[in-house]
Amino acid sequence: MFTFRQTLIAACLATLPFASASLAAQKAATQDYDTCLALAHKDPEKALAYARAWRPDAGADGPASLHCEALALSALGRNAEAASTFSQVALNMADAPVEARAEAYAQAADAWVIAEDLGRARIAIDQALALQANATYLLARANIRALAKDWDGARVDAGEVLAELPTSVEALTLRAAAFRNLGYPKPALADAERAVGIAPHNLAALLERGRMRAANGNVAGARTDWEDVIRFAKATGRSDDASAVAAREYLKAGAGK
Repeated sequence: MFTFRQTLIAACLATLPFASASLAAQKAATQDYDTCLALAHKDPEKALAYARAWRPDAGADGPASLHCEALALSALGRNAEAASTFSQVALNMADAPVEARAEAYAQAADAWVIAEDLGRARIAIDQALALQANATYLLARANIRALAKDWDGARVDAGEVLAELPTSVEALTLRAAAFRNLGYPKPALADAERAVGIAPHNLAALLERGRMRAANGNVAGARTDWEDVIRFAKATGRSDDASAVAAREYLKAGAGK
């Protein structure tokens, strides 16, 4: 399934690469792109073959064939290859709007995260931010920094997001985790409490509040949060969610007792 970023850049590419072509060529290229995207949803192996067969004749719409190839690689779990290809899309879109190029780099960053190459993910998201600084990319960088245990960097980025989007539950949860890991329990708990207040069923926010409650000696409160994580995850078919897995481990280990 496509992410928001993939859908957005697909919409840009659906018309952008074909602007200088004849009407007939534009129609043919658009049909190729639509066909490839449909295959990427249903049969990524076929989409990959289609994109690679299309590319030698793609001409001005080369970024579109590359983008479909990257989506197919991502769907196949070949994330490092997908990330490199997304970056190539951005490089091949020199005449595109800045927003479209930034989205391609952001997609590359997502793929590098899944491929567990945080160094390259950071480079890619920095490239996106250099083209277009916005809260979405700052939040992505905060996530990357948190995964890399750069807690002060994650705190700064999450704080910048919250200056623009004060009710961002993900930013509040990230900053709470950063404060906790930096040794500041009061602001960590405050951010976690606020996140849960905004989104009472948010798994990550509940998990983080449980951690802070446990750290502050509120055993019953911590267990309640973690039990809620498990309950809400099960009710929404997300029992394998990372937050639910962590909550089960905490309860199994008797954390907070």
